[in-house]
Amino acid sequence: MQTSDLVKLFRKQVQDVSQPYLWDDIEVLQFLVDAQDMFVRLIGGISDYTTQALTDLQVVATQPFSTHSRYILRIRSGKLINQQREVRFISEADLKNMINTHTATDLVGDYGWTLPTFMDDLDLGQLRYGIVGVQDYAVRWWRVPDLSDICRLHIYRLPYPRMSDFSSQLEIEEQHHLHLIMWMKYLAYSKQDGEVYDKDAAETWKKRFEEYCEMAKAEKDRQRFKPRVVHYGGY
Repeated sequence: MQTSDLVKLFRKQVQDVSQPYLWDDIEVLQFLVDAQDMFVRLIGGISDYTTQALTDLQVVATQPFSTHSRYILRIRSGKLINQQREVRFISEADLKNMINTHTATDLVGDYGWTLPTFMDDLDLGQLRYGIVGVQDYAVRWWRVPDLSDICRLHIYRLPYPRMSDFSSQLEIEEQHHLHLIMWMKYLAYSKQDGEVYDKDAAETWKKRFEEYCEMAKAEKDRQRFKPRVVHYGGY
């Protein structure tokens, strides 16, 4: 569905087809952008490995951090392009536990266990892990890389490029387009304006949208994740 057609349908459903509009074009576009963003957030993001403006992180020798786009919701995995090595992404707590318990084989050096200071910015070596959550919109490398490279990520992200006008295209699958109107109505009826504010209507449409997104997420999860293999005893 074209963006302009969706906007027309929204205006028809909220009985806002005559000018001056109750909600102007700028507001309605913002409603639509936010509706698509919220849908994507609630289903876990758009899986992406090829949009290099977002997926390719510059790894700079001696620099402990690499910043990434704020449109990235989650980093699943990564690979150093030049060195052709996988990079695991873990939490700060995961790394601390590995160092404290001395159980991670990745921490074994040529002469036995190494005991680096936790996230020491001077602890240079072979990059093995990307630590998420240390700083917003950035990855903290461990160890601090001794070589520059590009880390190509598998990410879950918000829609990109961003919608800027009514000629912009929605990125989510077409079967979900109509359901975005529910979130648009929630935002519209939440506007602090005596002519349009309707708390009950807003909450109703919010709930219905969230229920739809829950169903869409379950459907997407079935596509993304293979079923677990169940082993039974006996013959």
